[in-house]
Amino acid sequence: MIRNKIYLIPNLLTTGSVLCGFISIFYSFNDNFLIAAYLILSSTVLDGLDGRVARITKTTSDFGAQYDSLSDVVAFGVAPSILLYQWFLKYINYFYNSWLELGVLVAFLYLASVLLRLARFNTAKSNDFFIGLPCPIAGALVSLAYVVSSKTNFNIVTYIDVSIFFTLLISFLMVSKFSYFSFKNIGSDEKIKFYWLFFIILLLVITLINPPMVLLLLAIIYSLSGPIMNIFRRFRKRKILYSEENKDNYGK
Repeated sequence: MIRNKIYLIPNLLTTGSVLCGFISIFYSFNDNFLIAAYLILSSTVLDGLDGRVARITKTTSDFGAQYDSLSDVVAFGVAPSILLYQWFLKYINYFYNSWLELGVLVAFLYLASVLLRLARFNTAKSNDFFIGLPCPIAGALVSLAYVVSSKTNFNIVTYIDVSIFFTLLISFLMVSKFSYFSFKNIGSDEKIKFYWLFFIILLLVITLINPPMVLLLLAIIYSLSGPIMNIFRRFRKRKILYSEENKDNYGK
């Protein structure tokens, strides 16, 4: 007998997210990468909405949390990894006469990073910070990168070494211990601070200039915020320790 309550609206949004990711896989296999990328972006939006709606309507549940994580495996693990492989990873031919292509290994590494990231998230939850790059942001990076490259006629195969590096970098950021700001608590109350409202309006106006390009830049900035803040914290900690040592020496 299932004792946990199952709420309709949040779980419908989660179902929509995994459905978009599932359909994206088929479009990737048919080399229709643009629709596949947009479907992953749709999964990102729906994934953000299901948790937000659940918190606002106070319909959070253990079932919903586990269902959301399982859907993320498909929407932000399997779907982006297949898009990456079909897009450019299948053209990696570094190892000749190998029984397994290097592109398959890189795509699997991305998928494994998503699984590890979700497993750690489920066991160590925090409302203020994420540990490691959230996999929806990673999926958005992959899909937005394709959308921007398709609109600018950028041939990624020409720069395949750089592309592989950034794929591995995204995978590393997901399993890293870098802290990323969580937006869960913003807008949880009816009232928000004025500067947040102004910032949201300004961000919307800037995004309308070139939505794919601006969103990609925002995703990149957010992805780099973890390592940058980690360096800043280490520098600040060393500065504090240095000032304390100077005080102790001065006292002597």
